[in-house]
Amino acid sequence: MIRKRARINPRRICFTLALSVVGVVVLYPLLFVLMTSFKSNIDFVVNPLGFPTTLHPSNYATAWELGRVGQYFFNSVTVAFFTLALQIVMISLASYALGKLKPWGHGILLSMILMTMFVSAEMITVPNYMTLRQLGLLNTLAGLIIPYTATLGLGMGTFILTGFIRALPKELDDAALIDGAGVFQIMTRVDLPLVLPALATLVIFNFNGVWSEFFWALITVRDEAIKTLPLGLINFQSQFTSNYGVLCAGLTILTVPVIVVYLFFSKYFIANISAGALKG
Repeated sequence: MIRKRARINPRRICFTLALSVVGVVVLYPLLFVLMTSFKSNIDFVVNPLGFPTTLHPSNYATAWELGRVGQYFFNSVTVAFFTLALQIVMISLASYALGKLKPWGHGILLSMILMTMFVSAEMITVPNYMTLRQLGLLNTLAGLIIPYTATLGLGMGTFILTGFIRALPKELDDAALIDGAGVFQIMTRVDLPLVLPALATLVIFNFNGVWSEFFWALITVRDEAIKTLPLGLINFQSQFTSNYGVLCAGLTILTVPVIVVYLFFSKYFIANISAGALKG
């Protein structure tokens, strides 16, 4: 039996090499911060680009306790959790109503939601600040959660999910309706499970926006006890400017949740991309 020799594809080789170079360029800064977080100052000065000669996990304990990163971390987790929970509920209800129920004027409503995507958070900072001041919500976690819910990805998420729900077969809803299911049951048990990839994608992007938001927290939060992680790391950086290991440990703690959320929802995210490619 004569085996055919595999053909060498120069284009595939060049493409693989290019992706490898891009991967190294993207991943090395993360690896550098991770390696530095386990180094002492002497080790960093002597060997700044290499692996640590001795591990110093105490840098994380110092950042967590003395740098108050732990407190900032739990504040960020609280804000991100409640913001995403409110956004998912609001986006799901609005998308189902606009995509399936289609009340009178739903096209106008969807157009108005689409127009909100062109309004940046900085453009409405002053009215939001004055409103929250009248409500007494400045310098509180609620004063972060409410604006984040309304501005960070709500309009985009509603517009995207409406398109996914609108594309679902109407026969599924009719079959569930014949079986005695109500509107809310059809939404939660039939339609929303079918658009889980789209919801997971929205969670990934919205979480990243909420977790890394800095501007609104900077102008509304004064109390050290309720500062979020991006805002708290400013004081942390000034406190540990010369201690590179502890500083990189704090940066690693800031980065890890974003990676964890992406890895947890990655299968749905990839499924969403694959579905879009097949439809195209």
